[in-house]
Amino acid sequence: MQSVASQHQTDSNLTRTSSSATRKFELTIVTPTLNESKNLEKFYASLTKALDGLKWELVIVDDNSRDGSAEILMDMANRYDNFRFLRRIGRSGISTAATEGMLSAASDVIAVMDVDGQHDETKLAEMFKLISEQGVDVAVGSRFADGANLVDFSSFRTNLSLWSNKMAQKWFDVQLADSMGNFFMLRRDVFELAAPQLGGRGQKLLLDILLVSPRTLNVVEVPIVFGVREHGESKLSHIAAIDFGLQLWDRSFGRFLPTKVLLDLLGILTYSLISTFVLWSIIKIGFAATGTYFAGQWLVPIASIPSTVLAYYFQSLLIPKRKRPKGLDKVGDFAKFYAVSFPFTLVSAWVTGSVMPSGDPRLRFLFGASLTCSLGLVMAYHWRKEMVSKR
Repeated sequence: MQSVASQHQTDSNLTRTSSSATRKFELTIVTPTLNESKNLEKFYASLTKALDGLKWELVIVDDNSRDGSAEILMDMANRYDNFRFLRRIGRSGISTAATEGMLSAASDVIAVMDVDGQHDETKLAEMFKLISEQGVDVAVGSRFADGANLVDFSSFRTNLSLWSNKMAQKWFDVQLADSMGNFFMLRRDVFELAAPQLGGRGQKLLLDILLVSPRTLNVVEVPIVFGVREHGESKLSHIAAIDFGLQLWDRSFGRFLPTKVLLDLLGILTYSLISTFVLWSIIKIGFAATGTYFAGQWLVPIASIPSTVLAYYFQSLLIPKRKRPKGLDKVGDFAKFYAVSFPFTLVSAWVTGSVMPSGDPRLRFLFGASLTCSLGLVMAYHWRKEMVSKR
């Protein structure tokens, strides 16, 4: 847990080291991108104007954009000596992209910001001065500090951000008006100390750095004008809210029950209960109609279908829209998902037929059958997740 220190000077700041004076760059700007080709040149030009007098470099980390960004990045890297880029395939996410870019920084001060024009680049020089001259560890470009201005911020995004900040304040005692933004600057040694402990989940890298830092940090908020996006689409969605909730869990209880294990356990329990209810209902309805119990093993494949559909649907909610199949491709995608889990359904039917007497509707047998099916669904979930990451 970290807090804001109003008066704080560190020995490391007083010894800015002679090596920093020989650095080619004083500041590195790290910017994660996805389908932002129309913003790249304009963003670089705005930084050139705002950082006049500073030695700076720009590192773009692009998650395999499909809008022609690769060609533009290559061209810019050949024209500008202070421009570099990383392209990632099979990985995605703002936090991990920013982390990889920060690890490649060639300066002692690093900033993270978006390319879309919403982050106020005119505040970068002020933030740099706070860190380089006034002993600040982290300078945050704040949307909610006194003096900030939200030029274009929908009520949904505003409410989601405000709620997230309140959660961070109450849950982790992070006393910042805005710890949820992707616009901040920090000293390299602060990042280096935090990097091994970063979770890499979701979009809230700043919060993660504050939470895992081994010492209390001097954090200052700089009010910004949150501008208007001219090109491209916002990456904020329900996925960001889910990831934030999982990030809270990970930082609170992850050492006891990691989020990946938690999701698997919740999935197995949920799918098992649904399949058990369906299987039990079919047997009971059959008894009411015929006076006899249907053989449970023959009903297992039927009872597994609702859980399979639900598992597929829930996973689709966690997949970015650009990677979801469309039209008839959904049918083929679901068929592959079901094919991966179906062998477990067959095993479940065989086990049920072996241990459950014909016409025995006891729930413990039915739940055991459903549990075996659910293991297959979790395997299908991870198989599909791996396939989707390569799209």
